Amino acid sequence: MIANNYFLDDPDLQTFFNHLIDWDSIVQAVEGNDFADHRRFLETGNSRFEMAPASVEEAVGLYRSSLESLGEFCGKELSQVSQAMDRAALQFQNGRVVFPSETISVYEKFRETGLMPYSISRHAGGLGLPATVGAFIVMLLARADVSFCMTITLLNLAQIVARYGTEEQIEQFAAKAAAGETLFAMALTEPDYGSDLNSVRMTAIRSEDGSYRLNGTKRFISQGCGLGPYPCTLLTLARTGKAGGGARGLSVFLVKSEDVTIAGIESKMGIHASPTCEVVYEDAPGQILGEEGLGLTRYTAGMTNFMRLGSAAGGPGGGAGAYFECEKYASSRIQFGKPIAQIPAVAEMIQKIRREVNAMRLLAFETARIVDLFQHHQIRLEKEGVEDRDIRRDETIKTWSTLASILTPVAKYYCSEEGHRCGNLAVQIHGGAGYTEDYDVSRMFRDSRINTIYEGTSQIHVRIATGAISAGMGEGANFRKYLEDLYSQVRAPSTFLIEQFRLLEESVDCFRMIESEDSRERLAENLMIVAARFLCTVLYEKALGLLANHSDLERWRADCRSYGLESAAIASGCFYRLKNSEFAAV
Repeated sequence: MIANNYFLDDPDLQTFFNHLIDWDSIVQAVEGNDFADHRRFLETGNSRFEMAPASVEEAVGLYRSSLESLGEFCGKELSQVSQAMDRAALQFQNGRVVFPSETISVYEKFRETGLMPYSISRHAGGLGLPATVGAFIVMLLARADVSFCMTITLLNLAQIVARYGTEEQIEQFAAKAAAGETLFAMALTEPDYGSDLNSVRMTAIRSEDGSYRLNGTKRFISQGCGLGPYPCTLLTLARTGKAGGGARGLSVFLVKSEDVTIAGIESKMGIHASPTCEVVYEDAPGQILGEEGLGLTRYTAGMTNFMRLGSAAGGPGGGAGAYFECEKYASSRIQFGKPIAQIPAVAEMIQKIRREVNAMRLLAFETARIVDLFQHHQIRLEKEGVEDRDIRRDETIKTWSTLASILTPVAKYYCSEEGHRCGNLAVQIHGGAGYTEDYDVSRMFRDSRINTIYEGTSQIHVRIATGAISAGMGEGANFRKYLEDLYSQVRAPSTFLIEQFRLLEESVDCFRMIESEDSRERLAENLMIVAARFLCTVLYEKALGLLANHSDLERWRADCRSYGLESAAIASGCFYRLKNSEFAAV
């Protein structure tokens, strides 16, 4: 792979950082008006708060230096062992998972950077960076290696313990993860139950002394074994109530990997350096996180939303890797007396990857911004002991959390699907060479496939989002007001954007009129596509207004125009299917 600083060598990613992110509002939302964590450092000298910024300028400087350091690590260290880790893969021997030496070595090198706990709160020894910066981080890691990106994203699930755990749990579990001494995994899926978490069978029985013992099996658990000498904490969903009791009978437990048995690992199409484990619990001791009965509705929801945002950012991360590898290959591969980059059909594929990567980035960063605008405020209220019902009534939380509940599944769906299409194009651009394992695009394509499956398949996200989109487009509804506000910020809407807004409204009307639930579910993806592409187009055109004096404005304008044209054409086809819903019946 290309050996460069993956932040500094990507002019578009820097354009996002320098011109397209509203850092003022994000820093204020994250740090509060009084920059409380900085004041805490001044008052206590607690080293965990030493990096807390005192101003917006200081915060942005911290973010930039962190991303430059990460870009150096990703481009000069991680990417250079990605192929070796993929080829060596993982071995399962005598009940334990054996990692390639390169995997353990690069983990330890990354640990030394201090960037590992990007999302874990400062209170627990992490960096406490905004979700927006977290999206940048995932994009850089995913460009370099998807397996390692998963490892680090999962480690940052420790933020859920920092949020809801006791002080003892924060020190025992979250702080150790922040120091890179332990990893984290999310143990939700069971052999017979994937996305249907209401039906989880694993049991957690409370003893007289208040401790719990867990029994059952979890499957498809990424990083459930830890990593070499570094153990793992399994955030385990188990039933504390009656069997068949649904969501109210489920709780989340902190279980150490030393107390479970790894029955095996999956042999997979891609992400060969990421262990996907079957985990057996036999009277495994576990500590409950938070309250009994809130495992699915509060704690698991918080974990999955965090991971889904990471998955959304992973789409353009992998897509950017594909783009730069294709640009390098196509400029040096000579056919018919010229580089294939000069062949119009090839040039169009390369340009398509670039504009799709930026569209995905726009959607992922917008989703992260919305999460930042309410989540830190909500956590502060929780830590202050404010009642749940009063937190839910808070206008800031109500407004932005409602939007986040729509944009998170939309972004996860769109970015994972388009990221995989970018990998597909990359293989095509490389021709026969791309189908061999001699070029990195082969691995990139294989690795991109998992993103449409884990953290909920694309079809699950369509199901989650389309009902909310339909309801949210009602007159005066929150989602409609949000879209109208975005639209009003576009200086001169193109005919393609105007057409897409009309098609979105008409598609929603058609969707609502479908009487058959079966037909509605068959056709729901069409509404999802129309909504996602409209969002990306309006964000693209809004961005042009912020780049008025930018040196790359004309190229951005051309990419935006091409993206809008393609999106209008796709939306028209989706609307046509919704309009003729009677043909969707079996």
